[in-house]
Amino acid sequence: MIQILIFGVMLTCAVLPFLLLTRLMRTGQSGLALTISSVIGATLVIFIYASGRPFGIDPIFAMGAAMLVCVPALLGSVSGALLGWLLRRRDDSEI
Repeated sequence: MIQILIFGVMLTCAVLPFLLLTRLMRTGQSGLALTISSVIGATLVIFIYASGRPFGIDPIFAMGAAMLVCVPALLGSVSGALLGWLLRRRDDSEI
């Protein structure tokens, strides 16, 4: 049962940024899309740093949050931004 819950959390964390950044890049709001990806990446780096240093966050929680939430979100946002950019290029070339 816990495996289904973990898979659902990871899938949700990947799909939401994918859809959001695809829409943002397709409408031409690349600055906001880059900001969202940067925030997700910075959160990942903070959690990885906190897992190896006495930082005030439990190292198990930090590594778990990094691997279960931040990595799928970063992969989803990057792939969504790429798809949105490709769709934008296709739309611009048809005109």
